[in-house]
Amino acid sequence: MNFFEPVATTAFVLRPSDAATTVDCGFEPDAVAVSPEGEAVWGALGFEGSGVVSVRYWVAPERRGKRLASAMLRAVAPVVFEAGAHRLEARPPVRDHAAIRSALGAGFRPDGGVARGAAWDGTHALTLGLLPGDGTGPSPRVLPDLPGGTLSDGVITLRPLGAGDFEAHLRHRSSPDVYAGAALPLPPSAEEAREVCEWRAAVDWLRGRSALMVIDDGEGYQGTIGLYDVARIVGTGMIGYDLRASVRGRGYATRAVNLVRTWAFREVGLDRVWAGTDLHNTASQAVLRRAGFRLEGVERGGLPTLAGRRRDTLVWAVLSSD
Repeated sequence: MNFFEPVATTAFVLRPSDAATTVDCGFEPDAVAVSPEGEAVWGALGFEGSGVVSVRYWVAPERRGKRLASAMLRAVAPVVFEAGAHRLEARPPVRDHAAIRSALGAGFRPDGGVARGAAWDGTHALTLGLLPGDGTGPSPRVLPDLPGGTLSDGVITLRPLGAGDFEAHLRHRSSPDVYAGAALPLPPSAEEAREVCEWRAAVDWLRGRSALMVIDDGEGYQGTIGLYDVARIVGTGMIGYDLRASVRGRGYATRAVNLVRTWAFREVGLDRVWAGTDLHNTASQAVLRRAGFRLEGVERGGLPTLAGRRRDTLVWAVLSSD
């Protein structure tokens, strides 16, 4: 990237790197963020490309958690666009959720999906882009974080699925009575379950595709519930849930549906939440009735079967005005 004049902010100075600057950041920096006194290097940026400029960023360990990466990206974006770029692109590793959040905080939008092997460390990347007209505020989130990190009614707590849930999640989703009710009735492989727990669930949440949560009754993982297929433009989303056989009948599913429904209406801003059940799954149908959902009809051939045919499902929904 061409030389640019230092950019001074109230918290740091962003200036071009030079031969005298030593930074152990894993790449050759083009710019560094230094303390106002210029004595300490707090962060670094590296650039590649011209019209579409790829940016890599690093923050010193002692400065992490202070939103410095977002601030550096916001400060450098006008410089990059003035130099002739029409897109600034970040490709953080899918497992580096802090780096993804930093880009979102600087206004980057997750518009490119997951690119295999495209991250700066050679792993899968989430592609995020910033255009000159996007502004410098945080990127709007389709699915916000849970308030305080969890949802709870005093009996159960819902929290985002994470890496520590891998073994419990694999065991649970490998139970025939659980995966039989899935959209595609197959158990996950260990690799698929690990991927979901370690990064896919978190990335899908950050990019606004789905919010997958663990149902925890104080004794650990007891199942999952998720908000899927969120379409903010029309204000709709779908709920799906499953419980371990040993805790069924305790009302956990109804409690979880009520918590997610309320969050979807109040925090996500949806107007309609729907769910589908198998024609013969009377237990799941009872959960939805207790949670205020109304039966709307039969969706013919709504889901596939392993035999290659389609199966009908019942469609249930609740409105924010109900």
